[in-house]
Amino acid sequence: MHNFTRFEETPLDTNMHELQRDYQPAFKQGFSYEYIGILGHALNHVDYFLRPESDAFVFGRGWDPYLKTPERATFFNTKTPFTSVAYSTIPFKAWREENIDVLHTQNFTPFTNFGIEFNILAGKELYENEETRANRIGLFGSHAKDKYSIFGTFYYNDFKVHDNGGLEDLDGFLEGVEEKPWEYAVNLTDAKSHYRNLSLFLTQKYNLVERVTNTDTLGITTTTGKTLSVSHQLHIDRNLKDYEDVVDPENLSHLYDNYYYETSETKDSATEDKISNVFQLILGDPDYDKISVRAYIGHEFRHFGSISPHMMPVFSHVDTISSMPLEVDSVYRDSAATGFDSQNFNDVYVGFHLAGPTTGIWDWVIDGKYYLLGYYQNDFQVNATFSRELQIKADLGIRGSLETRRPHYFTNHYSSSFFEWENDFPSLFRIKGEAFIKSDELEMDIRAGVAYLSNYLYWDHDALPQVYDSDLLIFSGFFSKHFKFSGLNSDNRILVQYTTAKEVLRLPFAAIYTSNYWNQSLFKGALIADLGFDLYYTTKYRASAYMPVTGVFYLQDEYDVGGYPFLDLFLAFRVQRTRIYVSYNNLLHGVGFVGNNYFTTYRYPMKPRNFRFGLVWTFYD
Repeated sequence: MHNFTRFEETPLDTNMHELQRDYQPAFKQGFSYEYIGILGHALNHVDYFLRPESDAFVFGRGWDPYLKTPERATFFNTKTPFTSVAYSTIPFKAWREENIDVLHTQNFTPFTNFGIEFNILAGKELYENEETRANRIGLFGSHAKDKYSIFGTFYYNDFKVHDNGGLEDLDGFLEGVEEKPWEYAVNLTDAKSHYRNLSLFLTQKYNLVERVTNTDTLGITTTTGKTLSVSHQLHIDRNLKDYEDVVDPENLSHLYDNYYYETSETKDSATEDKISNVFQLILGDPDYDKISVRAYIGHEFRHFGSISPHMMPVFSHVDTISSMPLEVDSVYRDSAATGFDSQNFNDVYVGFHLAGPTTGIWDWVIDGKYYLLGYYQNDFQVNATFSRELQIKADLGIRGSLETRRPHYFTNHYSSSFFEWENDFPSLFRIKGEAFIKSDELEMDIRAGVAYLSNYLYWDHDALPQVYDSDLLIFSGFFSKHFKFSGLNSDNRILVQYTTAKEVLRLPFAAIYTSNYWNQSLFKGALIADLGFDLYYTTKYRASAYMPVTGVFYLQDEYDVGGYPFLDLFLAFRVQRTRIYVSYNNLLHGVGFVGNNYFTTYRYPMKPRNFRFGLVWTFYD
């Protein structure tokens, strides 16, 4: 919280709620996606406001929901070593998916903890050329004693995927003309992508002055003074996206409008490196004081680089008859030459932060940041939240933001085997406001908001970046509630969205997830079981297409996606420290009006009817 200067406790989840969904790590970030359809491949949030911010690495945004990052880290303080081992798979199928997840953490002293996370995601091809493998590895540690605390993480996220460009004959698939899924032709048979993210993060804090607490002889405790602290954050982050394919320059796939080389084998590469340092001065403690103040200054070194074709003048012939001693008839790109283009920036920003007491009736936070120098010079962001605790143990409040943000460097400057552009897009301007009611105890979250956007950047029908020349509004509502009646449980989430510019921003009007199950305790609590079903649904809309070359989701006008109910049946149970589930997924595949229309992204079908199995072991010693 508060730019890594304040931490909140969170309970360790060892129950079975949503255990059957843990095979997909992206479900921790959202419940509805435009999805390539195989574990470890790209996704795009259906909820617009959950999509990565404009400064996120352009060519890696499709994998953002999977990433282990410092912002998503959980730290531990445990008296005994804790280990969790999880495994899930689609068994008995050559096109299985697997998820192996291991977590271990322990304290070396009462004040010092260390842990390691290891995760493998893998998918075997059902349709030609769609195999995936992802390795997500993390190290984390913390030390907090007296006036000093330090928390740190190192994360390695590596995704290797085969890109088939989707099905060639979509109508034939919907009609079921082939007996086996792998018999359907795909657009690309040799393409591969590799996305890698590495990050090192450290945050440390030292209390120069601490509040003083005294208890007199009558047992009355008083506290005087304010805490004065200094804080430093270091974040080193590297993103790399490679794409390779074997192509025939004379007979290109329809996915490629251009090709700038004469060789048949190509490899594109783009990278972004960032080294960030933030120094903060903090007066007061938001857990106790009526007001706390934080001022900070930050520096970000950014490096952008990409492999691209280089321009070289080539003479078609020399005219020796004309009066000119030398005449060049044509100059064209030498399609055999490659080079590495790079650009560096030093961004400097300042910021402030005001916060009210988290323990009072009112809880409020105001934060602002302004870039003085660098690529994002003159960009700013202001966020504010005001909430009040109700008697029903729920928080009622409003929050809003005002910001301008220059588009990512690679949306302005990029050149590769298949794409090139040179733009000077204006900064995005966005105002967002939202009212909310939230209660962890009641398991309820209700939000309603509106956002105004100017200079909205989108990816057009040719998968090229463009800026919308008009303003647009987005209206959004979200409802989440867990109902419980005796042993019957119903967990429901509903997202409603409407945009005034459907020609550039396509969102389903409604996305729904509901999980309904019966919870039963047996054998005096030795066995606890859940039996129920999950249902996912989005209303019909013109969902995105996917461009393997750049990893972006872009506009298409060929096909409506949605209106298909994904129904999964599941049984989960817990025996002591072991949790196990079995599920039967996409139960309605091929049934009546539902048919084969199980898409969330244009040309990329989801998995057909399948059986999934998973288990989790936990050890506390």
